[in-house]
Amino acid sequence: MYNNKRLALSIFWVVLGVTLVGLSFAEVLDSSLYSGMGGALAAVGILQIIKNLKYRNNPVYREKVDTEVSDERNRFLRMKSWSWAGYIVVLVEGVGVIVAMVLGQHMIQMILSYSVCLIVFVYWLSYLILRKKY
Repeated sequence: MYNNKRLALSIFWVVLGVTLVGLSFAEVLDSSLYSGMGGALAAVGILQIIKNLKYRNNPVYREKVDTEVSDERNRFLRMKSWSWAGYIVVLVEGVGVIVAMVLGQHMIQMILSYSVCLIVFVYWLSYLILRKKY
């Protein structure tokens, strides 16, 4: 599952994160947003490097990860979780559109409406593709 490309990508995230933090402290980048984003990227990169090295060096962990990734039950649960998440997001955003309309927040109403439309469009498109595939 883990290979040299993933390790290289993790190292890239660490280097990018440290660069953003350094440029932020050197005041080349004005916003503290870059410093926070750089710190988060570096932390994620370091955690991924640790996970990659543990996978390579620990056969028990490797077997556990490989089983978890390839297990049919876990695939089913991931698929079901995504479908539930989709329904919940569309419903919450739909309620948010109505609440924003009642409160007179036109901009929020439009953003939530566009988001619902995008999700429904992507659902419809993926349905058409999967219908031909299966």
